Amino acid sequence: MNKIMVIMMMSFLSAGCAVLTPLPFTDDARKYQAANTFFEQGNYKDAHVAYRSLADARPRSTWVEQSKFNAAYVLVYYKNTSKDYTKASQEFEEFLNWYPKSTLAGEANTWLDTLKMFEQTKAGELMKEVASLTTKIESVSQELLESQTNREAIMKEKDLLLIEKTNLGKKVVDLLNEKEDLIRGKAALVKDNEALGKDKAVLDKKIDSLNRERQKLIRAKEKLEKSLHDLTMVDVKMEKKRKRIQNEEKK
Repeated sequence: MNKIMVIMMMSFLSAGCAVLTPLPFTDDARKYQAANTFFEQGNYKDAHVAYRSLADARPRSTWVEQSKFNAAYVLVYYKNTSKDYTKASQEFEEFLNWYPKSTLAGEANTWLDTLKMFEQTKAGELMKEVASLTTKIESVSQELLESQTNREAIMKEKDLLLIEKTNLGKKVVDLLNEKEDLIRGKAALVKDNEALGKDKAVLDKKIDSLNRERQKLIRAKEKLEKSLHDLTMVDVKMEKKRKRIQNEEKK
């Protein structure tokens, strides 16, 4: 169940910003477009600041609702190396408090539920450490640009952080694979306990099968992420279509 939840999280992270009905091109619209440009260029830090700035400075603007949602979304976007799941949860909650009846409320609630489940897993804790290390790495890189006085010491620290980040990433994958292997192994051992005690060859065969399945799961990981992303987007579209049909039937 936890692995399914993590895979769902990965699929959500590969989605794009939600878009509301286009509005007249005003000064606020230009600011909103500027924020979108930051996002499209991969400048997620400035995109988040721009979305928040528009939402906070122009509370009555027609662009606030979309900007409010996008500000939270940037923090969990799968290409953003400076993700902040805790802050994202807070901003999605703030969005729902402001716009409980928004057409984006369902998607915001889905994000909140996913983030809360993710926070409860060990993988979530490790991913937090990875995100924290990524932030430190970026901070070190910025310091390198600003000052060359401690270049050697900073480079060593950056290398150590990169190594630690890589190791933590491997632990996340190993933890997920190990948990699935243990679940399968336990089910197989309970079912075939007597047979496994009599015939060691059967046990060896099952262990070998589990190892091969583990390799297949690792190779299929990227394909699953893309497939689940596509399915998620279809579900979102179907949900919107279902609501529209319900509204039409009510009329």
